[in-house]
Amino acid sequence: MYPDFIGIGAQKAGTTWLHRNIVDHPQIWIPRKEVHYFDRKINDRSNVATRLFGKSLEDERWRKQVKRWTSTYLKQLDLEGLRFVYKFYMRPYNDGWYGSIFEPRKGRVAGEITPAYSALGEEMVSHIHEVMPEAKIIFLMRNPIERDWSQTVMSFDKAEKGSASSVSEERMLKEFERKGSRPLTDYLRTLEIWQRFYPEEQIFVGFTEDVHFNPGELLESVFGFLGVDTSFRPLAPEKKVHSRSADTMATRVAAHLARTYKDELARLEEIFGGYTSFWRYCGTRLAEETVEDDKLHYPLWDSSLWEEWKTSEHATKEVGLRSGPLSSLQAVR
Repeated sequence: MYPDFIGIGAQKAGTTWLHRNIVDHPQIWIPRKEVHYFDRKINDRSNVATRLFGKSLEDERWRKQVKRWTSTYLKQLDLEGLRFVYKFYMRPYNDGWYGSIFEPRKGRVAGEITPAYSALGEEMVSHIHEVMPEAKIIFLMRNPIERDWSQTVMSFDKAEKGSASSVSEERMLKEFERKGSRPLTDYLRTLEIWQRFYPEEQIFVGFTEDVHFNPGELLESVFGFLGVDTSFRPLAPEKKVHSRSADTMATRVAAHLARTYKDELARLEEIFGGYTSFWRYCGTRLAEETVEDDKLHYPLWDSSLWEEWKTSEHATKEVGLRSGPLSSLQAVR
């Protein structure tokens, strides 16, 4: 009844790329990329009537989605799709509703990817484990400096209609201070909470660098983790998803983020090594304000810091695919 796997984030760490590349696998079924049950809907007591006539942004979003999908399936004369619209949008939200949206799996491995789940607290993760103790968990991590930057750029892109590159450094810094993005970037908190309920072999940890450098190998590893055919190849796994307008980072702003995440970067390197060693190297160089350029190429693996790190004494052994089940990552540290 419940999904076989859940992608829990992190936001801006490659979850859209992952969804796009696994949704077409013939042995995998996903109802929607972001179901948002455990972070939103589980406490939503609305019904069809309140959603139809409500004035909240969530109600408006609900009506647009119902209209869109109903129109799509009517044009296709897809009765099964219309049944799913009823099931997904019209019924009260509860654990029974959540389980029911995975019924069309037809023998396939079913799952969902909702990046906001990475910020869930212990009580909610305990509930998730209670209803699906055998579920496999997928968690993608990205350099905290980049993740926070990317999310902020996205918010300005939306608010400023694609003109985030014109936003001043002062305004960027104020935005970082204002918004509560720390829980979404506190990877160790996320892993600590989920590990209280799920064993290491049920938790897959991926790195955004592998999305860039080793996309095919990463997908093969994910498919193996999920127990589906690892020989399946999407059409273009190397294609970027949601590439934003800003392809540089203001060094001053990056330095602020480096100081913000100094402790987290050190702890991540101690546990995982590999790419996280590069993350910490970036953090150290930026926090010490020893980077002379006013702008850095973004993502940071495209910047001069990547080549500096690879030839420095701080670099780990040759970095290939580092993503995999948490149990195996501990062994290759």
